[in-house]
Amino acid sequence: MVLGAFAMFSAAWIFRSAPLAGDPAVGREISPDVHELRIPSRGSCGWWETKRGIVPLGEVHVGATAEITLDNAGDSAYNDVMMLVRWNFPGDGVDRSRSGNGIDRREFYQRDFVAYTDRTEGGKTVRTFSETFPVPGECDSVEIEFIAKWHPMTVTVRDVSCGVASLGSNPRVVRCVVGNPHEATGNRIIAARRRAGEEMTGEKTMAVQLAQMEACLTNIFANVEKPDIVLFAECLSTQGADDPASVAEPVPGGPSWRLAEKYAKMHRCNIAMNVRERDADGLCHNTLFVCDREGRLAGLYRKTHLTSGEYKMGLVPGDSFPVFDLDFGRVGALVCWDNWFSESIKLVRRGGAELLLFPLAGCAQDHIDTVFPSRAIDAGIPILVATRQGKLPSGMIDRDGKWIARTFEDCGFAVADIDLKDRKRTFWLSVGPGMGDPYELYCDESRPELYEKFNWRKPRK
Repeated sequence: MVLGAFAMFSAAWIFRSAPLAGDPAVGREISPDVHELRIPSRGSCGWWETKRGIVPLGEVHVGATAEITLDNAGDSAYNDVMMLVRWNFPGDGVDRSRSGNGIDRREFYQRDFVAYTDRTEGGKTVRTFSETFPVPGECDSVEIEFIAKWHPMTVTVRDVSCGVASLGSNPRVVRCVVGNPHEATGNRIIAARRRAGEEMTGEKTMAVQLAQMEACLTNIFANVEKPDIVLFAECLSTQGADDPASVAEPVPGGPSWRLAEKYAKMHRCNIAMNVRERDADGLCHNTLFVCDREGRLAGLYRKTHLTSGEYKMGLVPGDSFPVFDLDFGRVGALVCWDNWFSESIKLVRRGGAELLLFPLAGCAQDHIDTVFPSRAIDAGIPILVATRQGKLPSGMIDRDGKWIARTFEDCGFAVADIDLKDRKRTFWLSVGPGMGDPYELYCDESRPELYEKFNWRKPRK
């Protein structure tokens, strides 16, 4: 919530067209608060810019609305209409370079893209920009830019705001826990009962494995103060069953759900489990669900990349990458084989996920050491990793691909406090002589419409 505007000065809007562009962009001021950008061709790039004074420290909320009319209705304005903020050092971003070539080389501290949402209205794309940023360092002014490029279109920008969001930058820390019951422990109990002559039905084998998970939950809540989310490994409750159909369960309502619901409500914690689900149409899926603190279904993800063993068993894949709105932030999920495909985590990230839940059965050591950290870097979001094999760790990987907590202990757990507002800053990148968040750039400057043109289905020779 914006507490009040605090612009110490408000500079006039200036229009600029890229000097090397084949067709100059055109800018028109409709009123002091409404500005138009006209991009005549693919060879065009132009922008409006202005400057606002800010108070160092605290947080700033910036926002605006852009109405985008594409000349070709088949075009996409994905990242070709952007709002950026450039944070200046004290001294108002004056030229600190020694170059005399006439190129604008003003140094600045940091640059950020402003997040947006789109809706369609009257044939136009209405893009609403809105994001709150901590003021970096001692910066005392911010430059606001609206850039349009590469598609013939007309963009009208209005309702630009820049104001105090809070007087201090508050972290958004989530206490994350990954439970680590080993599948072998339950399997040994099931095998011993069979040797003793007991008929181990699917219901009984599931009860054994769920008892291991409950023991782990008891351990977690006895030792971790106020966890926000707990994750378990892939389809642990189905291990040891001879008949796969006998351990497929509804979500919500099945045995795994009831266990999660019990502890979620008791300890006011979000709990995520991965099960073999049978849906209302009788189809079976490999499914992750999240039970929220109230014991309600907060989200459900069906594994999109099934292994050959799974589809030969009769499982059906999901066909979307949903993101769940929890009380601490937005969470996405992938299951096991999904994460071998880098597109998966990028789609989850583009859906707005700030944290990834990643349960799996097992994998090779190089995936633990290389692939999982690479995925975290690809998308720039932390990953909670839950395995069920004692030789592999369960734990958390941060945005830089570093394991920040892990455990091998049977019925043990890994715990880490993760600040979802934490950002990495790297000098230069595409932002110019200043700091930028590489992970935001990976998302905001990617070109999905270009990637989709290639024929990924072309057979291998």
